Amino acid sequence: MGIWALTIKDIRIILQDRGALYTLLALPVVFIAILGVSTGQLLSTRDELKLIKIGLVDEDKTELSEQVYHDLSMIGGLKVDKISTRDDAAIRLQDGRSGIVIVLGKDFDDRVEELDLSDVFDAQNGKLSQGVEALDMQVLSGASYVGVSDLVEYVVLSAVLKVVSPEVVRRNPLLRRLIDRMKERHAEDALPKPPVIAVVKSGSSIIYQTLVPAFIVMFAFFLVNIMASSFISERQLGTLKRMQTTRITPSQLLCGKTLPFLLISIAQSSLLFLSGKIMFGMSWGTYPFLLIPVIITTAVSATGLGLLLATFVRTESQVASYSTFLVVVLAGISGCYMPRDWLPELMKTVSLGTPHAWALIAYQELLTHPHPSLNVVGECCLMLLGFGVIAFILGWIRFRKLEYHI
Repeated sequence: MGIWALTIKDIRIILQDRGALYTLLALPVVFIAILGVSTGQLLSTRDELKLIKIGLVDEDKTELSEQVYHDLSMIGGLKVDKISTRDDAAIRLQDGRSGIVIVLGKDFDDRVEELDLSDVFDAQNGKLSQGVEALDMQVLSGASYVGVSDLVEYVVLSAVLKVVSPEVVRRNPLLRRLIDRMKERHAEDALPKPPVIAVVKSGSSIIYQTLVPAFIVMFAFFLVNIMASSFISERQLGTLKRMQTTRITPSQLLCGKTLPFLLISIAQSSLLFLSGKIMFGMSWGTYPFLLIPVIITTAVSATGLGLLLATFVRTESQVASYSTFLVVVLAGISGCYMPRDWLPELMKTVSLGTPHAWALIAYQELLTHPHPSLNVVGECCLMLLGFGVIAFILGWIRFRKLEYHI
């Protein structure tokens, strides 16, 4: 019995084991689908997810307040909806239907009438130094924007002033005539221009570019459970002893037992990337072909770790406890549960002792950078390959001592 015969045998066994297939292939896809449903990706159009949802309560109901609504609606990346009352606005903020709520009070138009040129051109010292409250406005931020509420208020005030400023300037006869002449000149010189397309960097896309690879890496190492169980089954059935009596060497035996899981790991990661593309429209980066070496070296690292674990466990209960502990802890340390950028510097340094971290760094470089560094990706692949080779050698040494008593 050669390496390929062992490989084909184990592949057939795995394909017949629905539990193993579910854990390796179906469970990760289901998990990512749940992620999409929980974030709204699978239940909303992609264009809607790229928009910041703003609710507008118009208590002023004047031509000027209507112009504010119109101008805000024309800004790319915003989806502005009118809300009837402040109570409704509060409910929409709580349930997430609106990320930001703008309230134009009943005195909005009157407050604008009270402004003069000095207030517009010297906002730091004039009436507008009070911010949006000077115009009888309120800006309420939902949970997603509460940390940047001051910035949101500043942006909203700037957008409103774009509408308000011309109204203030027109009260000066000299400036009004100057503005009218400028408009006439621009109208004469204006040429047809192509429509401006607002390019919005979708926050949800960035999230998926980070989270989907993180879960791909985490589930890649779920392989150690199935791989260790395979060795346990071979021992219990006695087939491992029978194979040792043939001409097959320990190295050939381990390669034949490892190769099928390597191929399945590669297929698993490829399937999950395809699922991310279909479910979330996630990009495969500027150089999609560079994902291939990362996928392969991650699989090598996972199968090497699986082989090493298989030499330590002797019962199914040990497989369940040891492998679960190993997968959960390594995923937590490396940054699979949250973006690595959120980890403290000390934890980032510690995480480099795990293969997960190097896989995450490579995926982040390829998927979130328009011009990824090939040196960084190459270094990560070498580290992953090193983890896998070292784990395989250690597993091979332990296997010879335990099974062949050498």
